[in-house]
Amino acid sequence: MSEGKPKVAYLGPAASYSHQAALASFDKEEYDLIPQVSIKDVFTSIQSGTFIYGIVPFENSTYGTVLFTLDLLVDREDAFPSLLVCGEVYLPVHHCLVGHSARKEQPQEVASSSIDDKRENIRGLESQPNATPSPSPRIEHDFKHISTIYSHPAAFGQCETFLSTHLKTAQQEPVSSTSAAAEKVAQEEVPGKSCAISSKLAADLYGLQVLKEGIQDSNDNETRFFILRKDSEPMDDGKTSMPTVSPRDEEKWKTLISFTLPRQPSGT
Repeated sequence: MSEGKPKVAYLGPAASYSHQAALASFDKEEYDLIPQVSIKDVFTSIQSGTFIYGIVPFENSTYGTVLFTLDLLVDREDAFPSLLVCGEVYLPVHHCLVGHSARKEQPQEVASSSIDDKRENIRGLESQPNATPSPSPRIEHDFKHISTIYSHPAAFGQCETFLSTHLKTAQQEPVSSTSAAAEKVAQEEVPGKSCAISSKLAADLYGLQVLKEGIQDSNDNETRFFILRKDSEPMDDGKTSMPTVSPRDEEKWKTLISFTLPRQPSGT
């Protein structure tokens, strides 16, 4: 991390879809991308002034709105009064089932590679934002050994058809992000009992096998991310410094409106 670069917060850990959206939005030569544990941590880091920008998932074309983000934007407790949305990015999302195969033979390259070695691949991707992990070999795996699945709640919702067909009895355990799910599976003491819904990039980073690619319900699955920043700070004279905006720029603006209605009998 460079002291002189502006900091950008994203929902981590590394290789999350939020990380990939951040890579698509911010030049690594100009910004430091720093992972956060939760979406709320991203909001808090910007409100406190620790970070200049943050990037959070807002809605998905299959699953709908990310409620965690929506609740924080509504901000009923007035915890983030200075935050505003200053940009957006759309990211295609292709989920994979990742973990350890039930077969006895394990690829030697997975067994001998450390997490630190895999992190070098992430650094390479960050220097080439449009690069993608190399394709995994097409191997059919048996899922009977899997008793637990880890992922972000939204990912479960986006893969309902596959899960109900192939992993109907497996217990679904929600975690903070898809890459955190892959990390958890990689750390399990008895490999093979659990798996994660995550990306190829996360599987590569944590030394996991891609058991099945493209398990999302829709092939055009896409997530919309918001870029957040803090509103302009008050100047010494008490006035607020706001940038000059041309009419042409205003045409590109979008508005989010939050409102409440009085409680009335249903149907009114």
